[in-house]
Amino acid sequence: DRLLGALGAMARAASAAAGRDEAFEVYFVGEIDVGELFPGVAPGEGLCVDYAAHAGPNWLMISKEEGFVGQTQTAYADAGGTHVFNHPIDFHFFATSLEDWPQLHIQVLKLDAVGRIETVSYGAASLPNLPGYLELVCRTWTPISASALDEARAAHAGGAPAPLLATRTEMLANKMPEERARMVTKTSGIVRIQLDTIFRNAAVHKISLPHR
Repeated sequence: DRLLGALGAMARAASAAAGRDEAFEVYFVGEIDVGELFPGVAPGEGLCVDYAAHAGPNWLMISKEEGFVGQTQTAYADAGGTHVFNHPIDFHFFATSLEDWPQLHIQVLKLDAVGRIETVSYGAASLPNLPGYLELVCRTWTPISASALDEARAAHAGGAPAPLLATRTEMLANKMPEERARMVTKTSGIVRIQLDTIFRNAAVHKISLPHR
């Protein structure tokens, strides 16, 4: 009985390995490159990017338990006003469906001269859906208060933007469209992301790719 049980376990393990070997895989490898055109960042204040990769239930992240999350170092603007991050990112997925393609969610944070940290803006970008190299431009936005008085006070006294009406993931993944429609926002800076995308077993799953 023990032998039969061991043989059965080995067979199941081999079957799972074979299934994974033929699964559709996507690798995203690159870096969060730079941030540009962020208003209201004074000399001596730095920016960093808090990020997370988000995908639907048919995508398995090959990652630590907390998922693909991280934060860049704090970068200070160069003479041209560009914040250089050069922060490496590496996302690896197994997928059983192309629905809910992975996205990168970002939250730009500001560190001021006295050590306070506040949110500057949020943004989301779909990760590339074709293999090869691509530079993504993630345009960000800042929530603002519907009250003109509150905005005038914030403009003169500083402080964090208006709060989100749901969690960051729910807002950026468009899971709460009614709440997102209620929000008042203004445009902020952009974050550039450089990525190489690799597909594995696309032909096995009859995923057609354009000829280059």
